[in-house]
Amino acid sequence: MNNPRKLILKIITASCVVLALSIGVFIFVIKKNGITEFDSIINDDKQAVVKIKQTSPEFKLGESIFMQDCKKCHVSKEMNHNYIEGVVENVGISYLKLYLTKQDSLLKAKDKYALELKEMWGNNGTIHKFNYTEDELDVLIEYLK
Repeated sequence: MNNPRKLILKIITASCVVLALSIGVFIFVIKKNGITEFDSIINDDKQAVVKIKQTSPEFKLGESIFMQDCKKCHVSKEMNHNYIEGVVENVGISYLKLYLTKQDSLLKAKDKYALELKEMWGNNGTIHKFNYTEDELDVLIEYLK
């Protein structure tokens, strides 16, 4: 203990090694469990809730459909102020499937929700009229959840 600087340097070095190992173990555990993304959400009780999203084959297939067809107008389901956030919960699966494949028919039938959306977003010429199979709709909705 003749040189306090050497002791402090050894303590700092040991602390850095322990920190680096801890971070490595944390990353290993997350990758091993398939966790690819997590968000902290505050619920009504002001408690933090962690929402973990795991990628299933259905999710990945839905993501590829979204990137191919939907991203042109909707950019990303994770963007700030995203008007498709929570769409599955808000309108339900049956209506969403109808809206994605037959928005023009809903507009002709004067469907209130379809007309409100069309008016809200500038009444542009883009209309959902995709020719998806039932399986494609299911995986797309799985991605949007």
